[in-house]
Amino acid sequence: MKLHFDQPTGGDIPPYPIGKNWKGDGLLVYRYTAAEARAWQKAGINVVNLSVETPRNSIVFPRVTVDNQALGQLAYEHLANLGLKNFAYMHESSREYSRMRLESFRESVVSNGGNFSVIKVPVSRYPIKTRPTQIDQCIREQLLNLPRPCGLFLKDDIAGVWTSRLLQKLNIKCPEEIALLGISDDIIFCHTTTPPLSSIPYPGRKIGFAAAKLLNALMRGENVPPDHWITLAPGAVVARESTRHVHLDDALVSNALQFLRQETPKRPVSVSELCTTMGISREGLRVRFIKTLGHSPKKEIERLRSQAVIKKLRESEDTLETIAIDHSFAGPDEICRYIKRQTGKTPGQIRNE
Repeated sequence: MKLHFDQPTGGDIPPYPIGKNWKGDGLLVYRYTAAEARAWQKAGINVVNLSVETPRNSIVFPRVTVDNQALGQLAYEHLANLGLKNFAYMHESSREYSRMRLESFRESVVSNGGNFSVIKVPVSRYPIKTRPTQIDQCIREQLLNLPRPCGLFLKDDIAGVWTSRLLQKLNIKCPEEIALLGISDDIIFCHTTTPPLSSIPYPGRKIGFAAAKLLNALMRGENVPPDHWITLAPGAVVARESTRHVHLDDALVSNALQFLRQETPKRPVSVSELCTTMGISREGLRVRFIKTLGHSPKKEIERLRSQAVIKKLRESEDTLETIAIDHSFAGPDEICRYIKRQTGKTPGQIRNE
């Protein structure tokens, strides 16, 4: 059975007008017009903006948003760990938040010697009724022209739906030829694409809490500068099949990665076992890993093992004792030291993110 739903348009949430006679004390807003800003200021209403976007030459309110620079860096790290050298970003060219993600991602790629491309699509300028068709027409040739294999970072999960469907029409394999990574970790969008979409979680709950706290401070009369801007870190990448197995130039390294991704979540794998399985010497494997991925087999094994533990911490309520048994650690203390060494965080901090 295949789940089907209409392709999302990527349109904004319809605005909810607030009349001139509204007598409230505070607002949390997601985008606003210059006229609205003037009316709120005149009425003495406290406002916190939840968006990067602001009207041109308009009043600025304190903001709480996701850290878009961190999103770009996190996306690069995830895709680069697949061994990719070619990277691209799907950019909504009419939006500031997308520009910020683009610049951060591009800087990370270029500074590390990668090849960078950008796919521009002015989504919000297309009429709602014809938007899906116009999006397909806009990105079709740009997708076909990407160098392969390529890691494509998408402005959000909705763009992941468009792109995944178009790749199937174009007979381009995902993730083997083009790996896809979205933003938001929307359970519907991520699990109704084929293959399921890897994504970076949007910290919506934390943003809401921080914004409410800031609005409360404003309503209590605390002095908060209008350009005050709080940014919150996104969650760690939730890896799914859209970034699992990329066809690299070195087939042996590709096969080794596939073996590790299958086995590491279930049990520890040593470098010696990997060498025996791949039929190559330890030094030979090390040289080919460094040439293709930029790091050693040991580092890749440790990264995948920590990734498996982090996934369990986030998605289950299992105790550290249970997780230690499942992943062949000596006990909770060893897991704590291992995760701290790999991520700089404790298991408790990861679980509470």
